[in-house]
Amino acid sequence: MMRRFALFFTLLLWIIPFGYAQTEQLGSEKPSFGGFVEQDSLQISLLTCSPGPEVYALYGHTALRVVNHNNGSDLVFNYGSFNMAEPNFILKFMLGLLDYELGLVPFERFWMHYSNDGCDITQQELNLTPEEKARFYQVLAVNYLPENRGYRYNFLYDNCSTRPRDIIASVIDGELQWNDQDSDLTYRKLMHQCNDPWPWSRLGVDLVLGQAADKKISPREQEFLPVYLLDHLNEAAIRNAQGQVRPMVANTTVLKAVRPLDDSKEFFLTPLQCITVLLVFVLILAHVEIKIHKLYWGVDVLFHLAQGIAGVLIFILFFFSEHPTVNTNWLLWIFNPIPLLYLPVMIYCRAKSLKEPYHVFNAVWLFLFVLASMVIPQDLPIESIYAANVLMIRSMSHVRHDYLSKL
Repeated sequence: MMRRFALFFTLLLWIIPFGYAQTEQLGSEKPSFGGFVEQDSLQISLLTCSPGPEVYALYGHTALRVVNHNNGSDLVFNYGSFNMAEPNFILKFMLGLLDYELGLVPFERFWMHYSNDGCDITQQELNLTPEEKARFYQVLAVNYLPENRGYRYNFLYDNCSTRPRDIIASVIDGELQWNDQDSDLTYRKLMHQCNDPWPWSRLGVDLVLGQAADKKISPREQEFLPVYLLDHLNEAAIRNAQGQVRPMVANTTVLKAVRPLDDSKEFFLTPLQCITVLLVFVLILAHVEIKIHKLYWGVDVLFHLAQGIAGVLIFILFFFSEHPTVNTNWLLWIFNPIPLLYLPVMIYCRAKSLKEPYHVFNAVWLFLFVLASMVIPQDLPIESIYAANVLMIRSMSHVRHDYLSKL
């Protein structure tokens, strides 16, 4: 299976899979409560939005539609809202400390937002009794209170998809039964399914998710992705205390987008192609340096800068972030702040024509990583192996220049 690597700035794409919920702040409409137990006036549906054209929309989205036939209201409850104007937004997001909230918007507005982006919406009307619908809406009403609508978002365990599922399980009279099938799916494999056509987005996933993202997960854990919740609910049923069984979904309707999806393309070269070009470049450069007995160490300033900045991001995620799986990332072996800290020393030594023992250690360290990559229990991007070879070749060039050129 092909894996992805990228230049340092693409590490910023770690925010993409963590923020696939809708980013728009969706209004402050006041729902009307009461009178729903006496008559079946409610229709409650799960809405699943197909992937959109932007990287933040590659994973789709889930929301809840509540139609009140008594007063004619048609509202969407959306657990994927957050406020980008919140102080220290980026820092909180990186550290996994950002709170999302339950948003509320008229269905027409919700529909136009996604439809104009080329997203279809699949509507699954839930097969609930009037009493279950009343409880469902009461849960939403309580959750929408200002003191309750915020929650600590977790992109794998507690998000816009898992919240509606958990409400369904809590309000039904009986047991929710799933038609589960065994699989070897992992969090990383599921994310790959979503971003395979977008290699520069996929690399953001592969760079920041650690070993824990490669363990086999249960069908319930798979439902952090909206499309899996949709599929599993279609096969689910409710069994009451008397043993009677009814399907979880009464009917399914696909609302087609009003305009076609804009299939935007990423950079014309894939990460694998870019790192391959870079590897060929450093091999040619090393050959030229041997021929003319000169070290072009200026390129290593850029390499150390890129490696170090990427390392700072992974270091912060590894040690300080509450995001799941990022604290088990073996890529910290090569992407850490050490090259960035050493950069001033390297510039000084090169300017003064001093030898650098650091590159002896670095070449050995990178060589060990390449060997260990065959047994490390993490689905490492193959491009990370290419990157390690690029950096190792440059350190070997320093070693040859400092210690071997005069032998």
